[in-house]
Amino acid sequence: MPAKKTAKRARSPDAGVNEKDTGSTSVRPQKRPKEVSASKDAAKNNSPSEAAAQTPESPSLSGKFDVYQMDLAFLSDVYLPTGTSEPQFEKLYKKIAPFTKDGQLEERGSCDPMEEMPFDIAIKELKLIDKLTFSPGEQSRFITTPQSGPGITGRLELADSNCGIQSAAGVFRMKHVWTGKGVEGRDVEIFEGYMSFKVAHSGLYKRKGHGSGNNRVFAFWAVRGRRDADGEEIGLTERN
Repeated sequence: MPAKKTAKRARSPDAGVNEKDTGSTSVRPQKRPKEVSASKDAAKNNSPSEAAAQTPESPSLSGKFDVYQMDLAFLSDVYLPTGTSEPQFEKLYKKIAPFTKDGQLEERGSCDPMEEMPFDIAIKELKLIDKLTFSPGEQSRFITTPQSGPGITGRLELADSNCGIQSAAGVFRMKHVWTGKGVEGRDVEIFEGYMSFKVAHSGLYKRKGHGSGNNRVFAFWAVRGRRDADGEEIGLTERN
C-alpha cells in the first residue's frame, strides 16, 4: 500500500478488501451478514457440494479480509521474483502484513464521477463451493495459474440506488491458497481470487460528460483483517 486511501463509512464486510493503490471504492456487504458467513449460506441453500467445503480440514472462509490487486508491482515482484518459478507466499505475507486494516476494498476505478466518492458496493448471495474454478479469461488475470479448491463466490451490486447509474453488477470469487506461521505462532493465511464490477452510466451522467461507464476486472490476494491483542477481529461496523 504505497498510498493510503480514504473511503466512506463502511459496514462490516463479508469479504472486505483494501486495494493498496490510489483511488477509492469501498466494498461492503448486504446488511444481514457482518462477516463472510458462507457456512450459513451453504446450509440455507441445502447444497451438499457447497456444505462439503466447510469441513474440519478445510480453511475457514468466514471473516473480514483486506484485498490487494495482483498487478501491484511492489507485491507481484515479491510473490514471483524474476528468475523464479515458485510463488513466495511467506515473503508476500510479510510484505502485506504492515498494511492490513479492518476489512475493506478501496479501488480507484469505481467512483461516482459527480460526487468523486467511492460507490457503496454490496456482496450478495455468498455461497461456499467445494471446487471453485476460474475460467481461462479469469485465469489470465492471475500471475500464476490458480488451482481449483474450496472457495466462496458472490455477486456484486450497488448497495443504494443512484440516479446517475443505469446498471451496476459484478462477481467476487475467492479461495484459500496458503497457511503459515505469524507472530506468536499464530496461523496466517493468504487467499486469492477474482473480481469484476461493471458500471453503466445513465443519460444524466453521459450528458454531463462522464462517458458510458467503466468496467473493473482484476485478480487479487487477500489476507485477514487486523486483530486486537486478544486475537479478535477488528472489523468495520454497519452504518446506522
